[in-house]
Amino acid sequence: MSRALFGAMGEGLRHLARHPLRSALAALTCAVAIAVTVNVVSLSYGMDEDIRRDLARFGRLTIDVGRAPLLRPGAPRAAFGDAEAARAAEVVAGLGATVVPLRTERTTAAGAGAPAPVVLCAVGADYPRTLSIDLAAGRWFTEAERGWAACVLDESTARALFPGTAAAGVPGRRVRLSAAGDREVPVVGVLADPMTYRALFEAFDEGRGARTLVGSVLSFRNVYVPQDALGTRDLSLVHVVLPDEARLDEARRRLEAVWPAVGLDADPSRVAPVNVFVRRAWIDAFGGTTQAGAMLGNLVWVLVCLVACVMISTLNLLTIRERYDEVAVRRCEGARRAHVVAQVAAEGVATSVVGGLLGLPLGFLGAEVLGRIVELPFRFDLRFAGVAVAVSVALGLLSSVVPARRAAGLHPAAVLSRRLS
Repeated sequence: MSRALFGAMGEGLRHLARHPLRSALAALTCAVAIAVTVNVVSLSYGMDEDIRRDLARFGRLTIDVGRAPLLRPGAPRAAFGDAEAARAAEVVAGLGATVVPLRTERTTAAGAGAPAPVVLCAVGADYPRTLSIDLAAGRWFTEAERGWAACVLDESTARALFPGTAAAGVPGRRVRLSAAGDREVPVVGVLADPMTYRALFEAFDEGRGARTLVGSVLSFRNVYVPQDALGTRDLSLVHVVLPDEARLDEARRRLEAVWPAVGLDADPSRVAPVNVFVRRAWIDAFGGTTQAGAMLGNLVWVLVCLVACVMISTLNLLTIRERYDEVAVRRCEGARRAHVVAQVAAEGVATSVVGGLLGLPLGFLGAEVLGRIVELPFRFDLRFAGVAVAVSVALGLLSSVVPARRAAGLHPAAVLSRRLS
């Protein structure tokens, strides 16, 4: 790069110093755009990471067999009990599967706080294998504990029944279950809550009370008791847990050959009374939705940066119009078009880089404040700093393209003749 080109770039920097207010406004515009970029990217990254982690806890290797959610008009409720559980175990034999029957019943539980509606889940000691959730406190009940000898609470249920008590302090307490004839049952463990944004989602979920019984189980407001606690032989679900993805696909193929899967747009008149639900498909679909949300967030910061680019370009164009005489004199002194372009580009890049560096702490501070207000995960990562600096440089270059071409296209004689006329 020639000395004259360096001199042109230096002249551009000196021009910024001679107009501090104008330069500061341009830098502030860029800083706001970079701060928005940091906030949106960190929010999209944080929520996508948390939701994917939550989804992974729902049991990716679990297949649920149960009654079809759609009923044929006038058809009786399908039988679903021990015979179907035995049939499922027979179908997946040889795949290393764990078959866990589930019986459910809506009931009311009371502890130290006010009574709360819950779903009572009668399951075996193998039930934790259907999920990828750790115990927050205590233990799961064993095969030796029968009937109403013990229970495990979901963490959200524990908070409702024992307000102000940490999960570690709940095991050893007793809950009164209306389904047990108001019998008090000892709590031996608390299952961790897999839903990071429970409070946020439930605030927008006004119809959660109208969910199906199975949907209520997946809302994790349950009380778990040994499988023989409920006298009914009717099953709500049969969970089939596979050891790996390959055997999951084989089990799905075998089970769907017996009980075909049902889509949301299925014709109720052709729906089989029992069907197969593969959790992996639901998890992948929901994960794709979160990825689409992250892409939408990226679109937001791209639009903000484009608006900032237009504003800075407009400011640069106005500045160039005021400097026609200066540019014409420099051209008469021997400055080439490349020198003029370098000067204008240096001004734009310097302004945007300063604004970008200012926008990093501004975006980080904004993320901290918003995170405390709306309780959302603004995750600041060093990679975001690199993205922000790259965006600020690109913003400076893009906002300088039109002004630089306009300045380079000036003919010195035409400019000076207008001044003299």
